Amino acid sequence: MKLSPSVEETEQYFKQLFIDQSDFQAKRLVIGGTEFRLFYFDTLIDPSNVQDFILKPLLLRPQDPIHEVVSIIDYAETEQADEAVHAIMYGKTVLQRSGESRLYLLGADLKKERSINIPSNERVLRGANEAFIENIDTNLNLMRKLINTTDFVVKTYTLGRLSQTKVAIMYIKSIADTSFVNEVDRRLQSIDIDYVEAPGFINELIQDQKFSLFPQLLITERPDRARAYLMEGKVVVSTAGSPDVIITPVSFWSFFQSSDDYQISWILGTIFRLLRISCFFIAIGLPAVYVSVSSFNPNLLPINFVNTLQSSLKYITFPPVVEALAMMLLLEILREATIRLASPVGQTIGVVGGIVVGTVVVQSNLVSNTMVIVAALTGLASFIIPSYEMSSAIRLLSYPALLLASLFGLFGLAFFFMMICIHLCQMNTIGLPYYTPPFAMNPAKDTLLRAPLWAKRTRPSGTAKANKTRLRNPRGWKR
Repeated sequence: MKLSPSVEETEQYFKQLFIDQSDFQAKRLVIGGTEFRLFYFDTLIDPSNVQDFILKPLLLRPQDPIHEVVSIIDYAETEQADEAVHAIMYGKTVLQRSGESRLYLLGADLKKERSINIPSNERVLRGANEAFIENIDTNLNLMRKLINTTDFVVKTYTLGRLSQTKVAIMYIKSIADTSFVNEVDRRLQSIDIDYVEAPGFINELIQDQKFSLFPQLLITERPDRARAYLMEGKVVVSTAGSPDVIITPVSFWSFFQSSDDYQISWILGTIFRLLRISCFFIAIGLPAVYVSVSSFNPNLLPINFVNTLQSSLKYITFPPVVEALAMMLLLEILREATIRLASPVGQTIGVVGGIVVGTVVVQSNLVSNTMVIVAALTGLASFIIPSYEMSSAIRLLSYPALLLASLFGLFGLAFFFMMICIHLCQMNTIGLPYYTPPFAMNPAKDTLLRAPLWAKRTRPSGTAKANKTRLRNPRGWKR
């Protein structure tokens, strides 16, 4: 809609549009014989900014060009009413001078955001202690400070018909594959939805496999981790209102990597990486192994262990599969209760739950001592996974593994792991293979092992086709 030079008509248009908005304000000013109108939401603007940087300069120079009068960096002009409406809703102050069919969009919005804190979900012993916050501009500021190069590209646009959520994608132009960046951009811009709740909505709407339990996009709250993946040709997606960013594409092995792995020696990093991957199998298969061995194949164990196992099951009312399911469900209930309740109460629930599981349940002959140990090891093995999404998927996968083991013994468990392997091999993430062989010859692969930095001379070929060289002479001091 084209604007009228009459400030009365413009005011009538805005008042009709925001007729139900009690915090919308239209202020009339007459300065030096010239009439002005200010349009804004008083809940979104900072009154001191409007007073100091808009009104006071206008009182001194009402006839001069507006861009020479106001001292605001966030300044724009428009002749379209629709652009002015969006500017008002984003917290800007819109100014019109009588006789001009032009609106001035002045950034005097109120800045309210929490300070940058340490990461709450991805804490490390070594490394940076900064985490993203809900303000996307602050998040982009953190990334700009970490990557000081003109090749670092940030593209922003808006998603959500009603929410008008600001979304930004980040990549390094000289490293990332252009075709892949265009594909991510195409998928994001094709989202047609009323509002965007990130990262969950974006994760679900752009991933390839809609019915897979395994996470296909990596979510992190750490700027240094986002930078590390950008250096490998990945794309980072940040959304207003979310303290997390999305990294894509990632492989299955990315969910077992931690920032601590790269702050210690490569030998220790490899050991800890192998420990996490071992816990992947423990968290899925340990209850199933317990059920299959106690019900089908006790002869696979040493005779002393069999005697101990049989004695612990002697007075148990329920079969092993029932007690295993009961213990796993009880652990999930305790975990959810601890997360949802307030911190002091949550800690109390954890202590009380541990006492109940460890003493009362065993003394009541509802669950065996061995099953309590198995459940505890299973829970600890799932919690050691750095990614919350992968940890949740692992806990859910342990249930079908348990059911197959209760029906077919160790053959059922072997069949289950075979199906998981087939499923991982046929998955793609934004067009790239999700599961790559753990012992690939490319030294840039970071899978089961954390290779020494001086040996990782090339980047992953899938996402960094244009610039594969990572290191040229890493130990140049040694002749």
